[in-house]
Amino acid sequence: MFRLVCIALGVVSVLYGHEAAGASTTGKAETLNCLADMNEARTAAGLAKFGEPSSEKQKLPPSPLLKETVDPTNLWNQICKIITAEEENSTEAEKLEGTFAYYPGSKDCKAAVQYWKDGFSLFNNKLPPTYTTSNQSEVYNNRAVSFVSLYNPQTSPVASCAFVTCTKGAGSVASALSRSDERRTLRRLQGEEEPTTAIICLTNPKALITDAAPFQEDEWQKIVHAIVGTEEGTGASPVRPSLTLGFIMMIFAYTLF
Repeated sequence: MFRLVCIALGVVSVLYGHEAAGASTTGKAETLNCLADMNEARTAAGLAKFGEPSSEKQKLPPSPLLKETVDPTNLWNQICKIITAEEENSTEAEKLEGTFAYYPGSKDCKAAVQYWKDGFSLFNNKLPPTYTTSNQSEVYNNRAVSFVSLYNPQTSPVASCAFVTCTKGAGSVASALSRSDERRTLRRLQGEEEPTTAIICLTNPKALITDAAPFQEDEWQKIVHAIVGTEEGTGASPVRPSLTLGFIMMIFAYTLF
């Protein structure tokens, strides 16, 4: 899971004997169109292109119509607190339909799609197993789920993406600090508290169904050929090894992430 540890205020509190106020993580998002890059990967595997969703529950805010269903401010605040390991679930995200693809990085759709494609390495060139509650965390971590979301073979696929910025506000230091010490502390805090960013796409239909395999053999072979190409027969994969597998988000437990 995404972990962001802030200890500076705690250190200040210990050194100076004063209590520091806690920091609160907030989130904001902007709509991001990653369909072209996502569809390039899908069409190479013989899959239908993602379209834009018409249902409000399948769209990620900001979206004026969605305010009646999901509160955008609460949604992104909750998701950011999951990313920073402050909370374990999101009541707002549970109101949405579909499966999330998650990329911890900058506003770069091409990089996000490559990250999701690289989830192929998690399956060791084998047909992904039946999805069950028992193998959620063992097999279907966030990157594996993102991979399946990208290559979901079901009909009439749609996707909605957003670029998310999570900011952890700096706490206040007790007034007993001298002004010079306080300024140095604030500068140090500002240097440590860089925003966390991610691309999140909500895909439909739901990519994982309990007690069902996400792909048929023929569908899987097309995906393998698209990713591995001529290397598939040798079992050698040019796909880069899976990185940062610790980014397991608790919303995956609800089959949303």
